[in-house]
Amino acid sequence: MTVRIAVGQTPLTATLEEAVPAAVAAVEEAGRLGAHVLCLPETCLPGHRSQPREVPDYPAGELDTAVDAVAAAARRAGVVTIVGAERPASAGREIVAVVADADGSRLGVQAKTQIDPSEERDYVPGSGRHVFAGAGIRFAVAICHDAFRYPEIARAAALDGAQVVFVPHFVVTDDGSLARRWCDADNPYNEKAVLCRALENTVYVAAVNAAAPDQGSASCVISPDGELLAQVPYGCPGVAVADIDPARADAHMARRYAPERNRRE
Repeated sequence: MTVRIAVGQTPLTATLEEAVPAAVAAVEEAGRLGAHVLCLPETCLPGHRSQPREVPDYPAGELDTAVDAVAAAARRAGVVTIVGAERPASAGREIVAVVADADGSRLGVQAKTQIDPSEERDYVPGSGRHVFAGAGIRFAVAICHDAFRYPEIARAAALDGAQVVFVPHFVVTDDGSLARRWCDADNPYNEKAVLCRALENTVYVAAVNAAAPDQGSASCVISPDGELLAQVPYGCPGVAVADIDPARADAHMARRYAPERNRRE
């Protein structure tokens, strides 16, 4: 049995008025392409705050309404959809991924638990890790810095049964150029990091970035043996799909790790 998963590279938006139609359009396109699961970029609602344009502060109610609109599109398309959003919390503004089932109901929420130092003025870390079940697969969400700098998070997800690790993120180049080839030596390190997450855990990884003129890493699907299965062209909004075999995601390499043999003597 194969499952078709999709990555939806939406435009880099700065308001909910821009963001909701863009997210809905990606869901609709994923449905037309026959996808069973779609992942959208980090904070695609309303847009990541590490960008040149100012992003308004939205109250929780408006953000929930925006997520509900995307979840309704997921129901119409019959696609499990991972929606990047913000969530106001007592300590500040959290980054979350809301998982909407194919019937539009919410399967749960994964918070970003590790905040990049450059993001600390805008966001605070959340807590808790989850593995979700939908469309016949088990999957986890490791948001941006969670996956790039903390391989323990992806390994724990694989050991907990995740066959796919989705990595919604926001990455641009330092010099403002547009990346041109996957895993090129001149690209930021992030593509190499998610390639490692797939290989070191023997699971699929689906990474999703926003389309921007200085986009630094790909929206792509990587197989458990490191093959690039699908990619959206850099800088262009679009959806790419890949048919995956869940049986290949056996977490074999993750389970071989033996921490008891690596303790300091």
